[in-house]
Amino acid sequence: MNVLRNVQRSVARDGRALDIHPLGTDMAVRAGPRGLGFIDTRKFAEVVTAMNDGVAEVQYEGLLRELQSTRRHVVERFDDPAEAIEEADGWENLRLPAAVRRRLVEAEERPIEFVDTVRYRLFAV
Repeated sequence: MNVLRNVQRSVARDGRALDIHPLGTDMAVRAGPRGLGFIDTRKFAEVVTAMNDGVAEVQYEGLLRELQSTRRHVVERFDDPAEAIEEADGWENLRLPAAVRRRLVEAEERPIEFVDTVRYRLFAV
């Protein structure tokens, strides 16, 4: 939160700041064209809510003014299931459900993909 309040000191007068973060909801797992299920994002949703609350607070204080917002799907691609599982095992606030992990291990289609939605918000400072 302090970073958001201090951004004015780091950005030129009439400058812009870009906030980029995943929405952390409905993160899909795919093998080739086939959907395997979704990542459990409940804990991460709490983190995203806190980030959004912080941005809303500095907007309310008049420190940032939103100019534009857009969402895009971002795909993290893996060559094989083992590589994807290794990535998932390192997560802190996300969890690969057992059924999705099983389908992932059994998947023959490639590539393996984790698909998330990322929001980009442009602010006037």
